[in-house]
Amino acid sequence: MHLSDILFALFKRKWTVILFALLGIIAAATFYFLFPPVYESQAKLLVRYVLERSAVDPIDGTKPTFQTSNDSDRVIGAEIEILTSWDLAMQVAQTIGPKRLLAPAPVPDPVKRVTEAVGLKQLLRPSEVSATETDAARSIILGLKVLSNKGSNIIFISYENRSPEMATLVLQELLSRYFVKHLEVHRSAGAFDFVSQQTDQVRTRLNQTEDALKSLRNKTGVVSLKDGSTALTAEAAKTQEDLNAAEAELAEGKALVEQTGDNKSKKWKSQPSEKTSESAKARVAGIGAKVETLKFRLHDVQQRMRQLSELTPQMEELERKQEMDEANYKYFAASLEKARIDEALDPSKMPNISAVQRPSPPVLESKTRNKITLVLAGGGLALGVALVLLRGLVLNRTVGRPLELETRLHIPLMLSIPYTNPRNGHLARPANGAPANPEALAARRRHPKLAPWEPGHFMRRYCDAIRDRLGFYFELNNLTHKPKLVGVAGFSEAAGASTLAAGLAASLSETDEGKVLLVDINLGPEEVHPFFKGKPAYSLTAALKPQTEIASASDNLYLATVGSSSPGGLAQIGLKRFFDMMPNMKASDFDYIIFDMPPLDQTSPTWGMAAFLDKLLLVVEAEKNNRDVIQRGYRKLVAERDNVAVVVNKTRSYVPKSLDDES
Repeated sequence: MHLSDILFALFKRKWTVILFALLGIIAAATFYFLFPPVYESQAKLLVRYVLERSAVDPIDGTKPTFQTSNDSDRVIGAEIEILTSWDLAMQVAQTIGPKRLLAPAPVPDPVKRVTEAVGLKQLLRPSEVSATETDAARSIILGLKVLSNKGSNIIFISYENRSPEMATLVLQELLSRYFVKHLEVHRSAGAFDFVSQQTDQVRTRLNQTEDALKSLRNKTGVVSLKDGSTALTAEAAKTQEDLNAAEAELAEGKALVEQTGDNKSKKWKSQPSEKTSESAKARVAGIGAKVETLKFRLHDVQQRMRQLSELTPQMEELERKQEMDEANYKYFAASLEKARIDEALDPSKMPNISAVQRPSPPVLESKTRNKITLVLAGGGLALGVALVLLRGLVLNRTVGRPLELETRLHIPLMLSIPYTNPRNGHLARPANGAPANPEALAARRRHPKLAPWEPGHFMRRYCDAIRDRLGFYFELNNLTHKPKLVGVAGFSEAAGASTLAAGLAASLSETDEGKVLLVDINLGPEEVHPFFKGKPAYSLTAALKPQTEIASASDNLYLATVGSSSPGGLAQIGLKRFFDMMPNMKASDFDYIIFDMPPLDQTSPTWGMAAFLDKLLLVVEAEKNNRDVIQRGYRKLVAERDNVAVVVNKTRSYVPKSLDDES
């Protein structure tokens, strides 16, 4: 497929394209004036982070932030889903009311004048169907647009309505309800009551644990298990050390007392010795009392250590439980504070989400109307072009341009003849861009029923060209015998084979060796060709008889038919009779015998006769004959004998000369 094929298909049916384009323009203009105006209000939200609050919140007090762009997109996507949810739209519809939301908008004067002019007053009447909250919520969702750029934490919100006041009102109510809905989604409902109850339970358990632990501490006399155990161990060691020292000192005192007694037995009766003895005994008695006290103290410490050792597992369990209860109490106390804040928090003053732009004043939104108008205007043109191209390039299987024979079917083209209108003699511009013959055109208009062999016929210039090319062909192939047999056949009745055969015969008759016999094989025995009216025509058998005097239709041009006086002529006899007449043809004194042959259908005798001819001109009717039929017929004829030349008749050039690559 080439550009020339597309241009040919478009310009061939340009009025179809123009019609669809006009319909599209009319539809676009109608829509533009009848389309009710739409007003839009816009708002923007900044989402810094999202707090997920529940009964198991972390208590470290840190605020979650967006770590990656994926986190940001995920959070923004969740907020967009909340904004476009059906529940939120239903809440807004219930608040504003379906009657206000679905009330008919005022119609501008230009639209009113247009609708009244074209008789469409019913379009201006309000709907008689009662509005419901479901319809109102659906209208909100249809008019709402929520989007965000990838990687950004800004949400763009817009709402369209035919009423300018309603556009802003709905968006304001939507944002107000959105903050409440955000809290409902991200903050657990009833968290304050739940956390308060849990806090009381944890406080009660902590008090019970502390009481039990206090009782054990009072029993053991230690405040802390670890510190008490260490203190008792140190006290026991110190008491034991003191006891050992006291016992040593006691032994020393006893030894001193015994020594004093020995001195008495040796009659040391001085006064100071007695005093010293008495002092030593008193000291020994004091040390003995100290030893007993230390022993009792050591026993008490050891007793307490044994008691503490027995109660250590229980105290350790209570201390662990106390630590856990204290952690839980701190956690629930912090959660209770958060829940109390959430309970009293103003949704519009949330620190994590803020309105960058509150709903703007309504503005007339014309982008949608302009887009639809352009689509309708361009759609009509596009539809027309598509239909024309579909018909011309896909559904149409005929040969429209002579160039197609060579480019698509790879069949050499001998000549193309332009279309002429038989009613007014109008001659179409040839496909090769050459101007029409003005003399032929004038003669055609003066005498619209000229025979093809008459000089003023428009076909003569093309027949002369074919004559010259046939002469070159005969010279090139050394065909010097007489007569030379030339057949002309088409693929359909109206292909123009008869006109071409008659014109070629007349053109050949004007040469020096130009005695030509034009034979019409298309007619039955009782018919004569329309061109033969008023001209002497003979049967082929009579025309071929030697030394027969026959009258010419014009200079050196003779006419013959295959008909005979008896029923059944040559056309019915078939190929054998034609073969039997070949000697008579060769013995005749004609230079050329031109056969106007039947169209190439399945029963046509042309298939068999073509092999006996010196040249067969195959006429293709442009835009009528199927290209597959042409290709099969040409290949079949060439397979029998390579003597076929193709002429395309009735060609038209719809493309301007400046765009036509065949010009």
